[in-house]
Amino acid sequence: MQQLALFEPEVSLEIEVPDMKKVDLLPFQDYDHIIISESGGKDSMACLFYLLDLGIEPQKIEMWHQSVDGGHDDLIEFMDWPVTESYIEAVGQHFGINTSFQWREGGIYNELMRKDSLTGDVYYCDNGKLVKLPTRNGKRSTRHKWPAMSPDLRVRWCSPYVKIDVFRRVLNNHPRFKDKKVLVVTGERREESPNRAKYFETEIHACNSKKRLVHAWRPVIDWSEQRIWDEYEKRRFLPHPAYLLGWNRTSCFGCIFSTADLWAMMREIAPERFNKLVEKEKELNHTIDTNRLTLEQKANLGAIERLPKDRRLSKWVKLALSRNFRKDDLIMENWELPAGALLGANGGPV
Repeated sequence: MQQLALFEPEVSLEIEVPDMKKVDLLPFQDYDHIIISESGGKDSMACLFYLLDLGIEPQKIEMWHQSVDGGHDDLIEFMDWPVTESYIEAVGQHFGINTSFQWREGGIYNELMRKDSLTGDVYYCDNGKLVKLPTRNGKRSTRHKWPAMSPDLRVRWCSPYVKIDVFRRVLNNHPRFKDKKVLVVTGERREESPNRAKYFETEIHACNSKKRLVHAWRPVIDWSEQRIWDEYEKRRFLPHPAYLLGWNRTSCFGCIFSTADLWAMMREIAPERFNKLVEKEKELNHTIDTNRLTLEQKANLGAIERLPKDRRLSKWVKLALSRNFRKDDLIMENWELPAGALLGANGGPV
């Protein structure tokens, strides 16, 4: 059992993304810490590849991942790919990069089922110690509704509550970042959506304060998807298993933005996980789809043609649904473009 430490939170929950200002980055050597917000998906992985190609030492880079289904002690397999955390850990081991995980208690499930209460506490690990950032502010309320399929983070609550705010609270409260210069790297690309096309490449990060200097950088914002996959091919690097199965985005396994095809594919390879979401829709009397189709109705409209047709299917399914990814499996003997590549941006956040 990990020792639990308790820190007073420096900031309360932030929902709206403030207007940022463009900024000129410092020379990389002037930053004390460079943090990649790492999902395991192709774009954040391309950020990692690019930073290493620039000659930034692995010891200076950290990968942070927000576990959307909660931590090890309160994990509920509900929305995410089971393999994601172990895939990211394997990437860190392969390159000699420190990997950190943060989460909100109970993840998306607890937030979805929240009744007359505050949102859950935030946790992170520091040198084997489990640190708790309690939620003290905000209003007690009841959720019992799925996040809306909208670019507005006030109603698409999954991103701010289990990712954005979790990251910010850890960075704002972790003592080793006090009086430091920090560069936060994320993998948004303008090609993905009209909304992301408006993003700045560099800006002042929301965690910037008198206590720390924090810059944000989107190094692959103008990259094409083809260039992203070229970086994988150059290294013969195995992508997250979701791409191998035909998913074009690696966010949640049960992402609210999933297309009919993706829901059909989920039902085909993991019927128990699909049915868990179906039953939750019925219990809440509220559908994930904003057009009010049930998941079953939406999956019935989809097709499963993108799933591999040969023996690789069972191999990739087993890997994607496991929690034991080995770093030795990251380099492919014969690299091939995954089934989920170059299919456009449908099925992911806007």
